[in-house]
Amino acid sequence: MELGIYQEVELLSSEVHKNVRVREVRSADYAKNVTDSLITVDEFYAAARSQPIVFAKGEDGQVFAAVVLGLGRKSSWFVGADDMWKAGEYMPAFLRRYPFVFVKDKETNYLAIDKVSPAFNEEEGEALFTSDGFPSKYTKRVLSFMQAFEAAHAKTQAFCAELDRLKLLETITINKWVGFQAPMLKNIKRVNESRLDKLPMNELQQLVEKGYYKLIVAHLISLGNIDRISK
Repeated sequence: MELGIYQEVELLSSEVHKNVRVREVRSADYAKNVTDSLITVDEFYAAARSQPIVFAKGEDGQVFAAVVLGLGRKSSWFVGADDMWKAGEYMPAFLRRYPFVFVKDKETNYLAIDKVSPAFNEEEGEALFTSDGFPSKYTKRVLSFMQAFEAAHAKTQAFCAELDRLKLLETITINKWVGFQAPMLKNIKRVNESRLDKLPMNELQQLVEKGYYKLIVAHLISLGNIDRISK
């Protein structure tokens, strides 16, 4: 995964950042070299209209879900020459969090910022703290968004673990014909439709009841976006 969008992460502090404000992040220049992004199950239906949803296995052995944002290039297909996210295309919440991020310490999440982001200043925008040092309404909204993302991420982990348990995933390589078959993306996974069809009825029923079957369908439909982002 591409995590380099954060350059200098700093925990949010009412003492250090009491006078700091944040402008709306309009430019997507921070994401222009991001070729994949984590995605949560809450986003599958919206993301499926824009980008391929795939799976991969992390170093910890756990399967995670991601969207492919660029193929055959070291930049995102979704960020235009003007450094803006292309109109009408879905932007993953993983990227929309920027310039905020959670920093984990054991079981606790602490809100942090990328302090070098040009969004932060002391002249204009939304205040991060009130005059008496409490989180502003804006900061509370950011915190709520971040907490919702973490909850969705936990649901996604459960979904991916179920796909792995049922052995529904197969490893694939995305190729492009350039006079020969040239691999553009390796070691990613997709749901094998044949294995899905052969699941026992009770396992299929459980997938339906958990809402997982619809997510699998969204994933399979999303793979049709591979051709458009490889051009």
